[in-house]
Amino acid sequence: MVDVSKWPLFTLLSAQELASIRHACIFGTSANEAIYITHDDEVYVLGLNCSNCLGTGDSQSTIVPKKLDCLTGKKLVSLSYGSGPHVLLATEEGELYVWGHNGYSQLGNGTTNQGVSPVLVSTNLQNKRVTEVACGSHHSLALTHEGEVRLGNSFSSHFN
Repeated sequence: MVDVSKWPLFTLLSAQELASIRHACIFGTSANEAIYITHDDEVYVLGLNCSNCLGTGDSQSTIVPKKLDCLTGKKLVSLSYGSGPHVLLATEEGELYVWGHNGYSQLGNGTTNQGVSPVLVSTNLQNKRVTEVACGSHHSLALTHEGEVRLGNSFSSHFN
């Protein structure tokens, strides 16, 4: 495992907070935003919050980690950041949560509205379990348990 304490953003955390991190995603143009998941499956964010990509429900930056209560207890299997900026997160149950910039419908929720908080995407993914996600600058992909690759923009297009 990589020692996250070497990242400047994580120097703001205590030794106890650092020890609790199971998975982390550091992003932003200057690595100034982060999402991390603890061993207890709690999800925290900190940083600049460009285009609401922290998912806190507001546009405020924070150097104090904020817990995303709506994702607590969800077992993360895949997390991806796109430089739009936007974020996709897949859970062990196959749920897909999205938030951030959405000017190109890259959140796949059928709108171009910016996502200020994590939202569960269910449209066009009914009876599908997402196992992995990936993001580009203005697009998103979701891999289902059947091996289909779904393209953002409502996740209706798929490739086998």
